[in-house]
Amino acid sequence: MYYRFFYLIPFLAQLTFGQIDLFQVKIQSTTKINVPFAGTMSFLNTIDAMEGRYKEEVESKYDRFYTRMAMGGNRIAGKLLINDDQSLVMYNDSKKEYSEQDFQSIRENNGKPSLKDLTRMNPGGGNNNESRDSGSDEGTNENERPRPTIERSVSDELVKINQFMCQKVTTRISSPNGAFTMIEWITDDTLVFSFADKVQQELIESYGGTFTRQPTSDNWLNRLEPKNKYNKIAGKIVKSTMTSYNEKDKPSFSMEMEISLAKKVEIDTSTFKIPDNYRKVDVLE
Repeated sequence: MYYRFFYLIPFLAQLTFGQIDLFQVKIQSTTKINVPFAGTMSFLNTIDAMEGRYKEEVESKYDRFYTRMAMGGNRIAGKLLINDDQSLVMYNDSKKEYSEQDFQSIRENNGKPSLKDLTRMNPGGGNNNESRDSGSDEGTNENERPRPTIERSVSDELVKINQFMCQKVTTRISSPNGAFTMIEWITDDTLVFSFADKVQQELIESYGGTFTRQPTSDNWLNRLEPKNKYNKIAGKIVKSTMTSYNEKDKPSFSMEMEISLAKKVEIDTSTFKIPDNYRKVDVLE
């Protein structure tokens, strides 16, 4: 009897592990940004992913009129990456419109999509993803900058944030011009997040693009003091707060992010399709 079971092991292993990518995941998070004079900006982000298909949708809300106008208005917008069709689709659910670009044309453009990315928070809804670091330090001599003071603490206790057990990491960076504090709750339960990242990365790299991960306080510390080895916690940030203070120690900017849902769901390929009532346009606003 045991010998019969032994011969079934390869079959069971193939059945169990060979199907590991045949599932779908959903991740939801909320982000709130508060800026003096600009008001509160709120974002509900939903990610759906299965092997060869990735969808990201963002519902954006701005509580002040001028900010709302500058950012392109309150709206629901998203993007699809589909391997079967070799296509990138951007859509505006509020206007029931979409634009499409094939992967080959993106490759011919050095891996940079020409479509406007409405899921990014840019004035007017633009897609200037490549300019995050451009020009910010121009004309500044690194030797003339005062060295910042960095403080970091990692809690030994685990805290439950929604369904995740997390460690709390607090980082404070201070200088004569002000201070910046970031608190992160990090979990080592990363299966769902890793799968979604893997799907997105494979699709982006298939058209010659560059996949960038969520920035963390570790990234900033590495840039400020690359030679110092600060205590690091591996895992996924499921909640974070960031606050910037001016030289008078008054808040000048704050942001909160929290992942409310991350789980496997039933496979539904219709999730990755544009509704029939959407209109295709050349330029998406």
